[in-house]
Amino acid sequence: MRRIFLGVFALLICLLLTGATIPPLPLQTEAAILVEQTTGRVLYERNMHRRMYPASMTKLLTALVVLEHLDPDDVIVVGPEIRNMPLGYATGVHQEGEHITVRMLLKSLLIRSGNEAARVLALHTIQVRNNRLNLNYMEDAKGPFSNLLNDKARELGALDTRFTNPYGLHDTRHFTTAYDLARVSRAFMDVPLLAEIVGIRLFSGDGLEGRYPGGAMVQQFNWTNTNQMLPDAPHGHPFVTGMRTGYTTPAGECFAASAYHNGLGLISIVFDSASPGRWQDTRRLLDFGFNNFAFRDIAAGEARSHTVPLYNPRLEDDGVLTVVSQGTYTVLLSHEEFASIERIVTYGPAFLMEEDGETRILIPEGGFETGDIVGTVAYKINGETIFTTNLYTAHAVLERTFDNDMDFFIARYLGAIFSRAALPYWFGSLGILFGILGMSIAIVVSRRARNYHRWRSTPRGKFYY
Repeated sequence: MRRIFLGVFALLICLLLTGATIPPLPLQTEAAILVEQTTGRVLYERNMHRRMYPASMTKLLTALVVLEHLDPDDVIVVGPEIRNMPLGYATGVHQEGEHITVRMLLKSLLIRSGNEAARVLALHTIQVRNNRLNLNYMEDAKGPFSNLLNDKARELGALDTRFTNPYGLHDTRHFTTAYDLARVSRAFMDVPLLAEIVGIRLFSGDGLEGRYPGGAMVQQFNWTNTNQMLPDAPHGHPFVTGMRTGYTTPAGECFAASAYHNGLGLISIVFDSASPGRWQDTRRLLDFGFNNFAFRDIAAGEARSHTVPLYNPRLEDDGVLTVVSQGTYTVLLSHEEFASIERIVTYGPAFLMEEDGETRILIPEGGFETGDIVGTVAYKINGETIFTTNLYTAHAVLERTFDNDMDFFIARYLGAIFSRAALPYWFGSLGILFGILGMSIAIVVSRRARNYHRWRSTPRGKFYY
């Protein structure tokens, strides 16, 4: 149940809570953002809508598009598309005629930051999509693949993004924003294979993953991830799980990072920082998120029960009604926001009655059954409602009538006279009865004795008629 409401209320929470005062972080980056993975809530930002050059962070979107069209187990033969790479973009990782799986090309793309791998994957994607294996990259596939990238960006809500190539070659028409790239990164980390690949620190393996068909050219690879914030890396952070670096002279040092700790997943993006500034900036962003935010249960079912007084309850009842809020609502909050939550209870006007200046619950005709809705409870932060749920009766309550009043008095009388507390009265009453009986017997005996003596004192033999 923990995550049922997260997507539904994420945008509302973002809008309501962005007014909280957040001290500026000492960042070197020109543009940055920190978001929570599942909700997308922005926890911190600097110029998040400014257009920036993404460099190799482009490959995050490339990988997403590739997996929509290719199977990871597909085998590709590397062709002439890896020739004539722009100056400074050739990595020399792959060779023409090499046999390699899509999964291994994705590892080359995301671990080694292979630009040739991006070209090979882009070309093969367009060939498969158009069912034309004779297409070449520069003339037939570069533009169509860029269109796929831009279509995917719009689908993800990255509306201020335009890419012209699959690996981040500098182009003034190739840009995105921190906000947009965070949306792409969230979708990227939702794909288990991609999330697994970017978490690999050191990789060793061959292009066909242990399969060697006859006549195939297969390479052996040993790669170190360019992400230096993975655990045990030079700038390692214990909670970083992966993602992608980027660098060109116009773009500067860039880095998209993912991290997870105590149920909280974070995505941070930094653009145009320095070295080692991008690692320092990312650490500051992640530590800020983990130290100040957490998922909170603000309505924990029957643990949130309370009692309210009843108006004119039955004589045998205790005069209170227990109400509960059912279900659990979990929301991402800062510690300050959680401390400021207000819980406002409102009862239906049909159930309210003022008595002696106190609001009481009026019992309806027929009484309450367990689970009847009697009102609502709203949770507010800074006067804004973030969640509302119903209040239910936790038990049945009967209305007061003449019949149940009589039943009460009869039961109370019978209960009183046969209770242990009544024993002294019973013994006292018996004592009085025995005393009266003894006195009555004594009087009777005394009268009989007097009559007997009178009879004995009467002379015998003399009769009067």
